[in-house]
Formats: sequence, C-alpha cells, structure tokens
Amino acid sequence: MFRKLTILSISLLMLTATIFAQTPVKIKLEVLGVSPRMVAKSTTDIYTDASTGLNNVGLGSLVYLKASINGKKFGTAVAYSITRRPSGSTAAIGTAKDVINDSTQVVTFTPDKLGAYEITIADGVYSTTVTLNSAKYLGYTNSVVNGVDTKVTCKTCHSTQVTEFEKTGHAVALKYPIDNYASFRSTCISCHTTGYNTKTTAVNDGFDDFTFTFPTVIATGNYDKLLKDFPDAMKRANVQCESCHGPASGHLGATTDFRIQANFDADVCASCHNSGTHHLLPEQWEASLHSGATSYPTGAGREGCVRCHTGSGFAQFTKGIPSTDPYYDVSYSPISCAGCHEPHKATNIYQLRKVDADLLIAGGKTMKVTTAQAGTGTLCMNCHQSRAEANAALAASISSRFGPHYSSQGDIFFGNNMLELGGQKLLSTNHKGYTKDGCVTCHMFGLATPTDTQGNVIKVGGHTFSVKTPDGKDNMPVCTQCHGGTFQSFADAKLFINGYGDWDGDKVVEGLQAEVWGMIRKIMDELAKLPGNTFSTEYGQYDAAGKFLPFPVPKSTWTKDQLSAYWNAITAHNDKSGGIHNPKYVVTGLLGAMKLLKLSTDIRQDDTSIPVTYELYQNYPNPFNPTTNIKFALPKSGNVKLVVYDITGKEVSTLVNNYLNAGQYTFEFNAKNLASGIYLYRIETDNFVKVNKMILMK
Repeated sequence: MFRKLTILSISLLMLTATIFAQTPVKIKLEVLGVSPRMVAKSTTDIYTDASTGLNNVGLGSLVYLKASINGKKFGTAVAYSITRRPSGSTAAIGTAKDVINDSTQVVTFTPDKLGAYEITIADGVYSTTVTLNSAKYLGYTNSVVNGVDTKVTCKTCHSTQVTEFEKTGHAVALKYPIDNYASFRSTCISCHTTGYNTKTTAVNDGFDDFTFTFPTVIATGNYDKLLKDFPDAMKRANVQCESCHGPASGHLGATTDFRIQANFDADVCASCHNSGTHHLLPEQWEASLHSGATSYPTGAGREGCVRCHTGSGFAQFTKGIPSTDPYYDVSYSPISCAGCHEPHKATNIYQLRKVDADLLIAGGKTMKVTTAQAGTGTLCMNCHQSRAEANAALAASISSRFGPHYSSQGDIFFGNNMLELGGQKLLSTNHKGYTKDGCVTCHMFGLATPTDTQGNVIKVGGHTFSVKTPDGKDNMPVCTQCHGGTFQSFADAKLFINGYGDWDGDKVVEGLQAEVWGMIRKIMDELAKLPGNTFSTEYGQYDAAGKFLPFPVPKSTWTKDQLSAYWNAITAHNDKSGGIHNPKYVVTGLLGAMKLLKLSTDIRQDDTSIPVTYELYQNYPNPFNPTTNIKFALPKSGNVKLVVYDITGKEVSTLVNNYLNAGQYTFEFNAKNLASGIYLYRIETDNFVKVNKMILMK
C-alpha cells in the first residue's frame, strides 16, 4: 500500500494548475486496507490496527477511510459527517488524519452499533458517500445469531463453495499447525482464526472474545481436545468464510449495505499474508505489474479484453463463463491474489485457478499446454500468449491491429506462432525442457533472504514476478541457477549458432538482447520505407539503448512477404525479453524475416576471409566508458574462451566460452557495473593464449 500512496503522491504533485482546470473534478471515499507490516512500520501515525479493507466489518473494529479528489486540491474546509447510522450510535470520525498530499487523506472510524453507516465527505460543492456495515462473527457452521437458532449456516445457501472450501489449507489453518508444528505459537493465532481482534472496542464475537487457552505442548490431538474444551471459540477456529467476506450476523441472505462482501482486492489477503518477514506476498505483489494491470480495455464492448486485464475477468474465463453472459462482470479489478488463486477450491496445486492453457496453431486448432510441459507456469500462459494465429492473420483483412497482441511470451517459450521465412529453419532453445515450472522458474526465483537488514521487502522474484530489482539491476541467480558463469547482467548473455553471433550484422557480437533489438530495428526501418507509410506509437517501446521504436503500421497494400516479416518482428518485440525466453527461436525467426526483406543472406561472422594467424587485438576505444570492443582472429575453428579480469586477477566477465568457426570476431564488453581501473582480457583457444590490458575511466 505504501507503493500505491507514494506513486499517487508523486503523480499529483506533477500535475499543473492548467491540467487541474481541464480535468473533471471527481471525489472518492473508500475503505482502505492496512496490513500488519504497515502497522509495524507506522508507529507515529493513525495506522494502529490491521484492516481487510472490506466495507463489512466487525463491531468496534477500526476502519480507515481514504478520501481522494482529482481535478483540484482539497480545500481548507473538508468536512466528514455520518449521514446514516444505527439507532443509539454515537460513533464519530477520528480527529486525527493522515494527509498523504493535498489531494489524498485518510481518516479513521469505529462503528459502535450493529448495522449500516453512511459516511459523507464534502469539499464545497463536491461530495460523496461510502456505506459500511457493522456485524458480528458467527463461524460458518454456527446457526445461532444473537441467541436465536436460525437453522441457517453458510452451507445452507452456499453448499458447493463450502464443501470445496473445507478441502483447502485455510479450512485447517489452526487445526494442522496446532497438532503438528512445533514452532507454532500463541502469537500466530490472530491469522489462523476468524474475527480475531483484541481491540477493547471490538466486542464482535470473534475468536478472541471467547475463552481459550493455548496448549502448552504442540502435539497430535490438540485440536480435537480444544473443540471439547472451548466450543464457542473453536466455532471461529481456522480461516473461515467471514475472514474474507466479513462478519455474517447481518447477512442471512441479505446483501444490501454490504451485509456481506466479495471482491478481488489483495488487501483482504494482506491482512494476514503481509504480516512478517516470511509473510510478505502482498507487498511483493504490489511491486508487480499485475497490481496495476492495464485498465483501459474494460467496460461494455471490451468483454474479450477483460479475461486477462482484470482479476474477476480471469476468474470468469477459468470457470468457462462466456463473455456474452448477461451477468458477465466487465468492471476493473487488479489481477490480485484471488485472480490467480481460487480461494474456495484446492483442486489444483497452490489453489491455482487453471493448470493448462491453449496456444493457437495453424489450421484453426489449438495446442494444449499442461503442467507436465510447463509446470505451474502454465497458468501464466493463458494470458501471456498471442491472441491471433500467424497464418490466419495473414489470410484475414489487414488493419492497424494486425499482429499477435501485446504478450506473446507463452508462444515464444514454446517455439510457436512465428513464421518460417526466407528458407531459414526455425530452431528452438529448450528452456521449456529444463525449467520445471516454466515462467515460475525465473520470474519467481526467490532470494534466500527476501528482506533486507531493516526488514524491508526486497522487491525481486517471488510475487513481484520481476527479474530486475527496483533500481534496475538484473537478478542474475535466475540464470546462474542453471547456467553458472560470471555474467554481470542479462545483457552479457550471447547466442552462438555454428560459431556465429553477430545477428544484426553490425560487425560487433553484442549480447543476445542487443542483437535481437538490432534485428527488430533493421526490419522495422526497412518496412518504414514503404510508400505512404506512417508511424504508430501504439506498439512503440524503447530498445536496449533507450531509443524509441516507432513501429510502422501494417496496411492492406503490403505484400505477404512484408506482412510476414512484420509478424515475426512484432512477435519478438511483444515477447519483451529480447530473446531470452527462447534465444534460437527468436533469432532464427528474425533472421528469416531479414532474409525475406533482403537484409541478410546467411549466418556469417565479421569477415568471410580466413585469418592466417591467431590474434588478440587491442580493444577500442581505450580508455573506455562504459563499453569497448574486443576483436580477435581465428585461423581455424575451435573452442574459444575470452574472459575479463580485474587487476587482482579476479574474473569479472566471460565474454565467450563457445566453439567458433575460423574468422574475425568482435565482442562488446560493457563495464557499467564496474569501477574505474585497469582490467585484463585473456583469450585461450587450442595452443594460443594471450592477455591484453585495457583502462576503464569513468
């Protein structure tokens, strides 16, 4: 949540008075979720209790209300009022507030009676209202409400969901550890039970409101004994329905005024899963792109987009609900915990919503991908795939939307949906064979210690799904877990096929990603020369050197060869990994496109002439900052190793460790992460060994 508030603050400060004047004013008041980690960090402000962020809350529980306004700043006379309340209530808005910036603030409220509340914020002529419901916890097997046996439990109306839920880990969140985990402590109880809130005002019939004594020894049979000794408390044992939907004493089939609530907000999960050094998944998720997934393609008419752009949309897709269903939810929600994980069912590993995916292939058919092929990463491929098949797209009418869509990672990983062009055979790197869990193997590669010495979450790997740290550094253990080596960054990884590695033809063997971006650049530059072409920024992104790529717009006047070359280039671009997901497939796909456009005739090294002697030339430029070129000559083919060392002899980068054909080669060395000084570069091949010096001067 800190991330969201910080980003909002910075964004608002950047708005000018002119923009404020042109933007329609909108004021918003909503319940804010606060995690235990935030409470622990925020010792001097209003965040003293964790909150699920639900509008359905336990009686006497502290509620945080976030007010925001866009199109203007809050005035000096912002007023909060309770415009509807239960009989006898004297509750008031807290006097203290957290002013995030001049357009965002947070206040507190504690309901003191059961029932509905409406709280209004007014800033001059602008006002809005939020509704809350205050209730007590029952436990999903309990039918007694306020001393009356209603004969109704959660299972009465929701038998399927409850039956499935009872098979999940949440349903035994107290039972299993209190019988089996020697490390389980009484301090863990709050997140392993329902309605736990020790705040003195919170007399809401949660677990802590009933007599309970924690066992002195963790041992098998504890749970069954506790059921007999403390029946009232144990009706609220484990993580039950009300933990995620709010207390149900006012529900009994009624849903108005938030008497029960269901949403896809990660704050609900964060109230427990973001509570310590090993409970930090929501904070990782907040650093991910999923937490702010593209929201524009939602709403009526965008049903086809919703399946991958919202948590609720993906849930509907996995359940087989057609987008034509009259109750199909097209509203925006982040791709949060409940988007990927099914809270009520444990059918799949980790309660994933889906463990297979269908990739489009030629002939109007699909290729089924299962966990046997891509592990748990198969879930990701349901969205991270092309939304059109190459041959079918070429046969259809051509428009500016021609292409595989924005996320072709699943297809690239499986070597699917690029066209074999120019007589160049498509090859494939077997990442799918060596990564047990596909996407997960690299994008969720966790650190041994996911927090720093101050307890802050290191936002890389895990549920950040990021292979880069927030400061842009590559998480190199992602690669070294399989490849080993001394690479400083992903950019150092090179691809050789038959001894060749200069794929974009610029006479310098660079890292794979730079070569791939160079190939895409050449293809797009050639297509941009076509008569009447205009550029589009719709697909444009920045290349590895920070240069913007304004892609040409495909037209019906383009030839099939031109459209085919564009298809391969845009597919490689939309993969966004610079070839890392499947190096051979991407490079050969782009090479075929270049051949089709007469930009390349064959795989070749710097010079077709064969040198007479071995040579290791002086690097150029020298001194350099931060890149330099290292050139050498091979009179015959063989295994070549080119390594850079610091002045103490410590290896800092392996530029080459491959079999190369005879010829002239140039390699780029990037020292952006190294300190100024003298470095050595050493070549070793057959009976030839030579060392040269070079100077890095920053």
